[in-house]
Amino acid sequence: MKKQTPFDATALLEEAEASEHKEAYRTLERNTNYRIGAGVRLTPPNPPTFFVEILIYLCPSFTNANLNALEKSLTCLKELKARNYTLTCQDGNCISCEAAVPKQHLAEEYANVKAVMKNSFS
Repeated sequence: MKKQTPFDATALLEEAEASEHKEAYRTLERNTNYRIGAGVRLTPPNPPTFFVEILIYLCPSFTNANLNALEKSLTCLKELKARNYTLTCQDGNCISCEAAVPKQHLAEEYANVKAVMKNSFS
């Protein structure tokens, strides 16, 4: 049996085709500040849309607001916006950042945004 990678476009497509919502998603990295994932959406007759999504958690402690953490989040959000990610407020105290990515560039984009996250939150 072939081992799947998070960027296995064929496996993501098969999963999306079998799903009720015609979408498949893999979480690639998660910590208290953010979550990074990759996925695909099917919206026939259009071709499949591959994407990278980052959720930025604004107040991970859910107690007192941490201004230092908020500043880091803002820096990160500005960088993602400059990289043409759409930013959308979500329930649960987070902002969803998403960009469509050609399937052959999913691994490269993940490496790039992972570096952005590390730089922003270190």
